[in-house]
Amino acid sequence: THICETSHYRDYIFNPTYKMVARGGFVEDKLSPVITKSVERLGLRDGHDKFGCYIVDDHSGLFFTGHLDGGSYIDKEEKEKLYGSPV
Repeated sequence: THICETSHYRDYIFNPTYKMVARGGFVEDKLSPVITKSVERLGLRDGHDKFGCYIVDDHSGLFFTGHLDGGSYIDKEEKEKLYGSPV
């Protein structure tokens, strides 16, 4: 799981200069092998750092993997308008 600022994706990951991922391309498909090689070479912390990605560990002992689409996020108030009841 990773967390990354939108500006980092826009200015680095999707920047044609770096040829990481073309606009509209599937980030995980293209970037995961590159991050994996970086982690193998530099270790978990340093291997993720240059990509603006960081491992999240809340020390709960539970594991979760998911994909959050920040572009389609709606807040609680908007959800209540859409679904008609508190969420």
